[in-house]
Amino acid sequence: MKNLLFGLVLVFSISLFSQRNPENDYWNSWRYTPKKGMVSEFEAAVAKKMKKFNTSPETGIITYKIVTGRNAGTYERVESMKYPKDYDIDRSAEGAYWDKNVSEYVESSSGQMRWDRMNNATRNWDAENPGPPSKYLERTTYDVKPSKVMHFRRFMDRVTKISTERGNKDTQLMFKCISGGSENMFVVVRGWNKYGDDYRGTNSENRWEEDYNNEYGWGSWDEDWQNFRDSIEDWGERTETMELVPSLSTGMMD
Repeated sequence: MKNLLFGLVLVFSISLFSQRNPENDYWNSWRYTPKKGMVSEFEAAVAKKMKKFNTSPETGIITYKIVTGRNAGTYERVESMKYPKDYDIDRSAEGAYWDKNVSEYVESSSGQMRWDRMNNATRNWDAENPGPPSKYLERTTYDVKPSKVMHFRRFMDRVTKISTERGNKDTQLMFKCISGGSENMFVVVRGWNKYGDDYRGTNSENRWEEDYNNEYGWGSWDEDWQNFRDSIEDWGERTETMELVPSLSTGMMD
């Protein structure tokens, strides 16, 4: 009976993913923490693997290193702009190479997570011409209450629209977890290249709340902000800062 139930769940999960919009872009991520004292060996092994398997845009991987919080020192590796058909490609040789040549330097890993990019919460990033990755990322994870997802999504969509109109210069992307974690987990990533630059919008002399209320109606800011805060689980907001690792990123390696 357990095997039957597991099989049904597996088939159902595969069916759900296969029915996803073929025009949407999906992103994969992994986290790896090297063994103590083996950071150099880990990076060298990953770089060698990438030169063998990840040199083209289709197979490219970008690597960031977490520099704040309890996960400082952990590497996050990201594959961008994947489509459902890409998951049919046989990459077993790449996985086997990792297991044989890289995994011995890994203390812990997260396993693959898959994400659906939310178009309405994307700012200053073009899927047709994404450009180089940002040097720094601020990654905020939100665990959202199942009954409050629409409140969360509405606020993020509206904030993105207003910040874009105000001329914010940093990059923003938002993702919804579709596999490997809670379906109510969202990640907002903000990217920039210099800490000293001012990325705030300069297209409006109004306060933020004024522009928001002008767009969505009097009192909308207070109501939407409160609904947004109420939509997040008590433990459900975590922010980490990351730095790009060019030597472990496709198109930037030596």
